[in-house]
Amino acid sequence: MIRAGTTIEVVIDRIIPGGDGLGRHEGVTVFVPMSAPGDELVINIVESRPDYLRGDIVRILKPGPGRVEPACPYYGQCGGCNLMHLSYEAQLEAKLGVVREAWRRAGGLEPCALDIEASAPFGYRNRAQFHFDSGKSVGYARRATSRIMPIGSCPILVPALERWLGSAGPADAWKSLSAYMAGKDRFVAFGYGDTAHIEGRDGEVSVDVAGRVLRFNIQGFFQSNLGMVERLLPWVCADVGGSKAADLYCGVGLFATFLKDSFARMMCVEQDQQSVAYACSNVGKAADYAATSIESWTRSSQAAGHFDHVVVDPPRSGLATPVRSWIATSRPSSLGYVSCDPVSLARDAGFLVRAGYVVQHARIFDFYPQTSHVETYVRFQLGS
Repeated sequence: MIRAGTTIEVVIDRIIPGGDGLGRHEGVTVFVPMSAPGDELVINIVESRPDYLRGDIVRILKPGPGRVEPACPYYGQCGGCNLMHLSYEAQLEAKLGVVREAWRRAGGLEPCALDIEASAPFGYRNRAQFHFDSGKSVGYARRATSRIMPIGSCPILVPALERWLGSAGPADAWKSLSAYMAGKDRFVAFGYGDTAHIEGRDGEVSVDVAGRVLRFNIQGFFQSNLGMVERLLPWVCADVGGSKAADLYCGVGLFATFLKDSFARMMCVEQDQQSVAYACSNVGKAADYAATSIESWTRSSQAAGHFDHVVVDPPRSGLATPVRSWIATSRPSSLGYVSCDPVSLARDAGFLVRAGYVVQHARIFDFYPQTSHVETYVRFQLGS
């Protein structure tokens, strides 16, 4: 058994969920952060288990064809991006591979035809969380630690946030924001148009999405790449209609705001009460609302009866068992699944297929270039 501290050579085959590269040494699986498919590496083993090894790069003997020079001076130290050492084309190919492999392993399914919607590789991120270190400098968490690294720029931020960060500077942001922090050491910023909205200093934010104004509180969740939201919406809303639909995990009502045009009545369910209040405002009187967990809602009278269509946008853990059971029992005619985790999506897809649904189409939407996060939309149709 190879011990921690040993130096070995390895060739990287592919990228796995989470962004590490995977290779093999003497038949044992090896995981290597910041590696690229095709890399020939010398690595130092930092973790040794009977069935796998984990190592850090010591030297690149031969770079893989997709390896590039990262576009950020903080890359490798910052805990945000972890695929910036790959060309954008190589990142997209890696994400396609991650989803296909997840469908096989976690879903027990042969991957369906899968397309990918590319984003702007840089300058795309509207929402970011910043931290203050002990010296009151603003920054991001360092990779694999809770320590904070002061920063003065970030190439994935939209221009409004990048300008704010550059003008504030790592050491000066505290002077302008300390009155709003109330003992906190972290805050959210949302850039839209020419304005940087800052948690504490600012409250409600209004954005135009596909011609409609949506409102939300900056402390709550809203999508971080507005450009990709507008590309996702037509897929979520296409070819559906009927008397009744449900938007589960609805947040502030993003999808229901558009789906309401195709249904006589919407049902919006979200556990966060502040988000439900915004959903009421954004969606309006065309919907009923429930401020409760999806699991609890499935046992309520609102969940009874037939739904023509259901859209779900669950957390990284995917659909909980009661939610999957409700779908299998109530059998909505179609289901749109917005996923932020390919493994839990594949598990749920396997369940839905075994429950009688067929996959109409599946598409990756690259909301987070330079990172290993994968967002996927799958449309399921109830089989005859």
